[in-house]
Amino acid sequence: MLGYCTNVHSGVTFSSVIENLKTYSSSVQQHFKKTIGVGLWFSDIASREVDTNLLVDTLQELDLQAFTINGFPFSDFHQEVVRHSVYEPNWSEQSRLDYTIRLADILSKITMQNEACISTLPLGWNTSSFTNGECAVLLHKCIDALEEIEQQSGKNIHIAIETEPGCRLQRSQELCDFVCQYFGDDERSRKYIRVCHDTCHGAVMRESAEDCVKNYKNAGLRIGKVQLSSALKCDLSAVQNRTVLTEPKFLHQTSVVNGNEVQYFENFSDVPASITTGDCRIHFHVPIHLATFGELQTTQIDLIESIRVLKRFGVTDWEVETYTWSVTPSELKEGNLVNSITKELTWATKQLNK
Repeated sequence: MLGYCTNVHSGVTFSSVIENLKTYSSSVQQHFKKTIGVGLWFSDIASREVDTNLLVDTLQELDLQAFTINGFPFSDFHQEVVRHSVYEPNWSEQSRLDYTIRLADILSKITMQNEACISTLPLGWNTSSFTNGECAVLLHKCIDALEEIEQQSGKNIHIAIETEPGCRLQRSQELCDFVCQYFGDDERSRKYIRVCHDTCHGAVMRESAEDCVKNYKNAGLRIGKVQLSSALKCDLSAVQNRTVLTEPKFLHQTSVVNGNEVQYFENFSDVPASITTGDCRIHFHVPIHLATFGELQTTQIDLIESIRVLKRFGVTDWEVETYTWSVTPSELKEGNLVNSITKELTWATKQLNK
């Protein structure tokens, strides 16, 4: 199924989730005049307030299908400054486990699919003081809970770990190594732990989808869903004004290639002024239907190739995730949010049907 992630909309309460579905998602659906997928996002607060009957009725009324949940951002994803807080709590903390199980229970009651996933963070931010082993303990408990939910509901709800630059698991191989080390070759674990493959993150980390798929195959891991996203791309020598890429809300992890050397930076603002040339890729999700973005480019070419490879791997769930709309400079926005999401889904449909 193809849909878009509602974390692009602000709101930390369940009532705001319902309002966003009625205001934005319904407007997008009306452009297509058929059922569209929505990847729901609930904050921890909203997850405690959910009225599943009201949610199901609203989705049916608006002709929307909930096919996945984004379980990565725990707190207010649209507060004034998010940055490192989006990686908290990490997977060594009980609150992360409790939140994820709540989401799984909700999804089992509202999805029409027999299998559906909850994307989750790659353990936590790399420099945070937790061990991978501590995370594995809680992930084992999560597997037990997901198995119980399947026995009760008949729905296989699984979590999908999303690698991200700067996190404990940044690359596909690191994710595969973690699963193999702490879960061995256990088929039960791989039934409930899968991969959320984010194409923007892969582009920033310079990982081709082909290499990622090889790693997933070798580790016996399946992809729960793909988050369709493009990163910003530019040659630093061609950027006249770097401030257009500097904003305080989110982290914009960056990689710069000069010759054979790749340098990684926690945020674009950390790139020294002395680095004036090089192929630069920035973790800034931009609308996927755009090949250029003002004076900059996007990694759309990488995305097109990734879709081809991932389709061949058997991916069935695709989620457009362009959550940075609110911090995109107004002069670079193309129309309003609903129009932009509609264009992204239209573009993605064409690519997936090729």
